Amino acid sequence: MARSRVLSIIDLTDQEIEAWRALAARAAEPNPYFEPEMLVPAVRELSGGSELRLLVVDGDLSGVEPGGWWAALPFEMVPGDKHWPWRHASTGSDFLALYCPLGTPLVDGARVDEAVEALVDAFHERRRELGQAIDLHLLSRDGRANQRLEEVCRERGIPVHSWGGDPRGAVRFDEGESGSWAERMPRGKSLARGRRRLERAVGETLVLEDRGDDPEIAKAFLDFEQQGWKGDASRGGMGFRSRRGGQEWFTQMLAGFAETGRAHVFALVAGGVLLHMAVIVCTGSTAFGYFDVYSEEWARYGPGAIGRMMALSWLDENSDVEVFDSSMNPSLYKDATDLFPDRLTMVSSTVVTGSVVARLTMRVMRAAARVVRRVR
Repeated sequence: MARSRVLSIIDLTDQEIEAWRALAARAAEPNPYFEPEMLVPAVRELSGGSELRLLVVDGDLSGVEPGGWWAALPFEMVPGDKHWPWRHASTGSDFLALYCPLGTPLVDGARVDEAVEALVDAFHERRRELGQAIDLHLLSRDGRANQRLEEVCRERGIPVHSWGGDPRGAVRFDEGESGSWAERMPRGKSLARGRRRLERAVGETLVLEDRGDDPEIAKAFLDFEQQGWKGDASRGGMGFRSRRGGQEWFTQMLAGFAETGRAHVFALVAGGVLLHMAVIVCTGSTAFGYFDVYSEEWARYGPGAIGRMMALSWLDENSDVEVFDSSMNPSLYKDATDLFPDRLTMVSSTVVTGSVVARLTMRVMRAAARVVRRVR
């Protein structure tokens, strides 16, 4: 038996944060973007996140055991749109979409079927709070949580409208011996030539350093970001120091993941020249690329692409990671996506949580969409 609750993230107790953290550690599919290390400092420091809520399925009716949470899903309320005409819940609100490029709910890996069923029950139980529907953005199409979610909704006759499906760049390290993934790199030879040109230009050998355990690494990353276009708002940059509370959030977020040894901040250097920095978070058997920045002075040599590939080699040789998820939107970062040999297909859906009228509304919207596609 399980119950559902909707909690305000900004008001969570230490005990609730610990229960959330414990669930994330045993989740069927890792999602660092939905962990407390990411979202608790976000709602405390960044503007725009004060309304962030957490839908929790709790198997411990006393609510006090850290192992009692079965599932957790952050969301915000958003205005009506083409997917649902009225105000409703979404994991892809402006705030979440900016910081969370993956929307897989945290589901207890020891009871996936039961937990997903209870999560769908929670969608219905909390339908008024959710606005009769919830948008689930960017779930892994082939992931256990998404597949079970689709099954449960189909079994119960719950209308689901799916969209998206753009594949994003990835690397599967488990498809061969160490280093074999590099043979599948679409631009492997050109990157090798670029690396040699960059070394000749700088006059030093390229070295990749993992500085994730440096207590001052957040400041170093932000200082480096400030030197380029990302730190220049007049050039469209959205560097963290240009966002209210951005520096504080980034520092706390990075420290949170570093405390458990999951934060890697790779620095590509040649002699005393810093060329590229990348933040990668490892959770379970998956590594997630999050932020990176490169030196504009050496941009013509492609230090960003070279740094990413060297970081992949480091992960392959020094970690148990099986998959690297670039976390990049392929429509915004096509060139960067083309660097990677593999793809992860994401899918987004709107799940109707409400009454017969709400379900009928979704069926009408889906039928209308099919008519429009045929006319086109």
